[in-house]
Amino acid sequence: VKLAKSKYALKRVKKEVHLTVVFAVYKETDRLSFPHESPLGEDCLNEKIRQLEWLASCGPMLSWDLLIVDDGCPENSGIKAQEIAGKSVYRDQIKVLFLREAIDANSPFVGGLSSASDSQKGGAILYGLRDVTSLNRKNNIILYTDADLSSHLGMSGLLIDALVNQNKSLAIGSRREKTCFTMRSDFRNHRGKLFIYLRRRLLHPINYISDEQCGYKAFDAEFLHDFLENVIETKFSFDIELLLRTELKRSNSIAQIPIAWADSDEASTTIDLEPYLPMLNRMIDFYKHYLPIHPEAEDFIDFIQDLDQESWDRLVHNIPNEIKTWDPVDDIHFNEVSREQLRKSTL
Repeated sequence: VKLAKSKYALKRVKKEVHLTVVFAVYKETDRLSFPHESPLGEDCLNEKIRQLEWLASCGPMLSWDLLIVDDGCPENSGIKAQEIAGKSVYRDQIKVLFLREAIDANSPFVGGLSSASDSQKGGAILYGLRDVTSLNRKNNIILYTDADLSSHLGMSGLLIDALVNQNKSLAIGSRREKTCFTMRSDFRNHRGKLFIYLRRRLLHPINYISDEQCGYKAFDAEFLHDFLENVIETKFSFDIELLLRTELKRSNSIAQIPIAWADSDEASTTIDLEPYLPMLNRMIDFYKHYLPIHPEAEDFIDFIQDLDQESWDRLVHNIPNEIKTWDPVDDIHFNEVSREQLRKSTL
């Protein structure tokens, strides 16, 4: 249904649009492999190509290219992606960049990174976004996604429609909006709600956003261009910073698009890194950097900063039922769980 709606939405786009899809690779050699080559093989690059070609087949108004950024991968994921791209009939529409090479060459597009280890996806994606916006293509929409196949790129017409026809600056896929379809465990769903609840205590301007972490976001390249300088985050929270800056510049210009999503946990580097507690601490940095003092935020900062990995793990496995049963879409003003209640859940 989402794919059908996506193609239907593209028929409402009356001007030529060029879609650039950007994703980072780090320890993704298994995902890039064929299923018969690895038990975790997804043939993810070729599948993304097939999905984009399917989407573009609805008419001449949409063209596309793919940009893959190697995030300093020790297993040479970028080289494997280059080899796969070189065998594709769409090779001229695929480019692979290497973050480590750009840092060594002092490229202005790396945002001052001194090492690929300072990236953790964010630096790689920001490098790719800067590379694309520097081309100054007309009617260019840039979509950032994950390396896996959790979300089908054929749904991109829904995000393009929001940017072109609804005059939005940013369109994000959501796994929580009404009519979305998700395949994910209850544990990950509840942990996500906990993160949203704590993030909303800190970053009030984007409280209406129900799924800030979804790796499926599309930007108007012209609008995005000015946002890629002076960012303070280069790791997993980079896109939340972009959400906040977008909202502060142009209120209610972020479209939330309900999508279909199937978690791809196996071989996930995000799970290995457990980024959620560091991300919450970056939310505090965003609050202090971009927003005026807010009593509720000040009330929760100490609680978050006092968490270590052990207490965070206890909290995640003992989330209050009020948060588990809460709907972040229907009740954006929900704040019924105090920091004292949360602190008890860490004991």
